[in-house]
Amino acid sequence: MKTSELFNLFGKIIDSGEVNYFFEANPSFKIERPSCGSQYAISNNNGVDLLFEPDDGAQGGKTKNLRKIQSMFLYSEGKDGHEEYKGDIPLGFNFSDTRKDLITKSTPQRTWKIGQGEVDVDFPNPSHDRWEFEGFFISAHYSRKTGQTMYFIITRRKA
Repeated sequence: MKTSELFNLFGKIIDSGEVNYFFEANPSFKIERPSCGSQYAISNNNGVDLLFEPDDGAQGGKTKNLRKIQSMFLYSEGKDGHEEYKGDIPLGFNFSDTRKDLITKSTPQRTWKIGQGEVDVDFPNPSHDRWEFEGFFISAHYSRKTGQTMYFIITRRKA
């Protein structure tokens, strides 16, 4: 699966022709039931989850015509039952990169520690770092125990 295929889906409604064609060409995706206006499509085999929700976030009521791809999750091997995502990762990032490698490739826009909020980039053992690129955000989420990158989340930057 090519990363460009995934990026072309950003902002597309879940039942659009483009999204339906993508799912037909990639039958490993399981489309979950919607919950509070959010809906996931999960492919453990490809190491990818897609999040569909309205532009203004999750909400109750009928939202099928509002649910667009807002985020994609790219998983490392074994995380949450996924195989490792094999496509290109923006900014030249790789799952084998250490946090130091990622920061050397690009300085994060924000560093976060769950329970403390935003922290300095040199904070030891943060929960994740986030970068901004080409109208998107990418965040690397780290294991508390090992510091390894568990997954990347790429999200549309909303105006």
